[in-house]
Amino acid sequence: MQEKKGRKKFIIIPVVLILIAIGIFMFWPANISRQEAQEIAISHVGGGTASRAERDFERLQRAWYVEVFHIGVVHEVYINMRTGDVIRVEVDW
Repeated sequence: MQEKKGRKKFIIIPVVLILIAIGIFMFWPANISRQEAQEIAISHVGGGTASRAERDFERLQRAWYVEVFHIGVVHEVYINMRTGDVIRVEVDW
């Protein structure tokens, strides 16, 4: 019985620590504000309006996920929260 409790601790403690680390990593203040991310995304797409912006995790980087509606097309723009660089853009036709 004692051996099973030890195994559970061996699994649960690292999982909890990983979840705490991810939580801290995702909610640590960003260098790029939500408003700045929206402006970067609109500029990158070439105009339009940003309909939403939220925190995300993309390619092992903290990122802003911004949806930009431009000329009938939705562009999903991922922007690095630290540097403001565009990581990736997807277009939904």
